[in-house]
Amino acid sequence: LLLLLLLSSNKMGGLLSLGCFAGQAACCFGGMACRMCCRSCPTSTTSTSTRIVYAVLFLLSSIVAWIMLNPGIAGRLDKMSDYTGTIHCRDANGNLGTNCPDEWGRMGVYRVMFATGLFFLFMAVVMIGAKSSRDPRSGLQNGLWGIKLILLAGAMVGAFFIENHFYAGWGWFALVGAFFFMIVQLILLVDFAHSWSESWVAKSEDGSKCHSFGLLLASAIMYIVSFVGTVLMFVYYTKAPGESCGLNKFFIGFNLCLAVLATAAALHPRVQDALPTSGILQSGVVITYTTYLTWSSVSDAPGPCSDVGGSSTATIVLGAVLTFVAVGYSALRTGSASQMGKLGMGGTDDSSASLLDESEGDGDLDDEEAGQRIVDNERTGVIYSWSFFHLVFAVASLYITMVLTDWNTISTDDDTGIAFGHNWASVWVRMVSSWLVVLLYLWTLIAPIVLSDRVFN
Repeated sequence: LLLLLLLSSNKMGGLLSLGCFAGQAACCFGGMACRMCCRSCPTSTTSTSTRIVYAVLFLLSSIVAWIMLNPGIAGRLDKMSDYTGTIHCRDANGNLGTNCPDEWGRMGVYRVMFATGLFFLFMAVVMIGAKSSRDPRSGLQNGLWGIKLILLAGAMVGAFFIENHFYAGWGWFALVGAFFFMIVQLILLVDFAHSWSESWVAKSEDGSKCHSFGLLLASAIMYIVSFVGTVLMFVYYTKAPGESCGLNKFFIGFNLCLAVLATAAALHPRVQDALPTSGILQSGVVITYTTYLTWSSVSDAPGPCSDVGGSSTATIVLGAVLTFVAVGYSALRTGSASQMGKLGMGGTDDSSASLLDESEGDGDLDDEEAGQRIVDNERTGVIYSWSFFHLVFAVASLYITMVLTDWNTISTDDDTGIAFGHNWASVWVRMVSSWLVVLLYLWTLIAPIVLSDRVFN
């Protein structure tokens, strides 16, 4: 934030206001040292307030990275070329040059999110093996926000002095990390689809006409959006002069086949007997997401078949929104009964733990005399795995890097400069992820039938 303000303005008043706001936010949601200054905050728990702050911190870091794409900011980043090296790009006539504000903006995204990922990776390593808030490391996990903000800001500033060639290799690492986050994201998606369907089906069976109508409406909207998206992809991404666009046709057609398969499986009588809450709402969520991934892939595929303007910004916005939702949901669903609990996000609690559930665990009250009731609900055991929680955020930083840069990868074009461009590796990463989404969803439908001797919640 400091670097951004220095680049965009010389007015220190904005910096002071931002520091005041950040201090107040840290006081309201932060650790033990800050709670004394915010008497107006409602009753909370240490696990709740901590996760909120980290989620907000990740969101703010992503916003800073996004602002780096602003032409005014990106145009000034090329002043760092004396320290980091040049960036090459081609103009409208195809001539190679070094006047590349868009590329410098993407490089700014790489630098900001590299520092963010490094920060969360550091926290993940430090918190390995933490079992309760009695661990000395709980002070770092649940407090010391000022020190952590300085550490993160310092890492961001330092990242701008690393040579560009380093990020050429880091870009491929980010691509692999983005794939792993998409695996986490698809597990969250399937977990969300089942939870949503179970909740609304139960209320519908209790006589709620609103939820019955909502089930039909939500399902219809998702199927319509997926169908229209598929048609538009066939119209815009399968035709090019002198090109057959066979791979794009395969991607779109195969996604359509998987959509039909998922719908048929969700409505199969044997699946309905094993999972009464299964239906088109769940399959609609999955199909909509796979259609988005297919669109994101074919729109970025190298070659003339994907040379359609106007889709880049929409892809970036949708990808960023989905990431923020996934990260937030990973904090909401941290109990061992949820899919994230089975991944390691769950702590010692055997039931699904909600971020907003203030009765988690047997907590003790802290700072009640200060005007705010703070419950330390992790004295006997952590509600969520601190280390894995930070690891998810670290990998999410890699995914945001790829989303905000429109899945461009960096290549070294000579001894002094680098260049950005799309390649098939990023396309296949997204397509394989979309197929894994459907396979995972189908397994959740088939598993209770195949493994009838096991109990599936």
